[in-house]
Amino acid sequence: MRKHFSETTGHQRLVYGAIAGGLMAVLPLPIGAPSRALLAWTVGASAYLVLSWWLAVEFDAQRTRARAQAQDQPGMMLFALLLLSVFASFAAIALMLLHVKDLSGAQRAAHLGLSMLALASTWLLMQTIFAFRYAHVYYQEELRGHPRGAGLEFPGKLPPDYFDFMYYAHVVGMTSQVSDVVVTARHMRRLTLMHSVSAFGFNMLVLALSINVMAGAIQ
Repeated sequence: MRKHFSETTGHQRLVYGAIAGGLMAVLPLPIGAPSRALLAWTVGASAYLVLSWWLAVEFDAQRTRARAQAQDQPGMMLFALLLLSVFASFAAIALMLLHVKDLSGAQRAAHLGLSMLALASTWLLMQTIFAFRYAHVYYQEELRGHPRGAGLEFPGKLPPDYFDFMYYAHVVGMTSQVSDVVVTARHMRRLTLMHSVSAFGFNMLVLALSINVMAGAIQ
């Protein structure tokens, strides 16, 4: 069981996440449709994240290379759809928080807690999506004959594993810039630019939403 779930493919993680979210959506919970949908999204995204990080923990650089070169990554259409779903979930969170001031007591606390969990899982999901994309592009280019991995130069002499790509993606997601990893190819700069712009937009939306919620709370 452990071996199976620590070696999921990108498509399997999407399916497991969808199943987890779907099961949560049909549970007879005493909550409204918007809250139910947001809870289902949070559970589904969390399932995807757990499986992704589990794989990152289990895989060393050699296994990361073999998996990435075997195209363990959804196609660009699924990649784009998953990113679109991230921003769609943010819109749902925004609508939910805009109406939280009409609630009181335990309901408000529950709505805020769910919204914060949904925001956290959505942000982490975005970085994880890009981390696996970076790994896929890096080792696919190496397979095509680029010995240095074609695009990213990590410090040290060891080849990167999934955790190295997780590190790179989360640094870009937090700061919208690179750190000690050098971008050495045009196609990787384009992917990093798309990631940093997406992350910056998401972070700015979170900031604007937070200001709106605080302003509504003190009125």
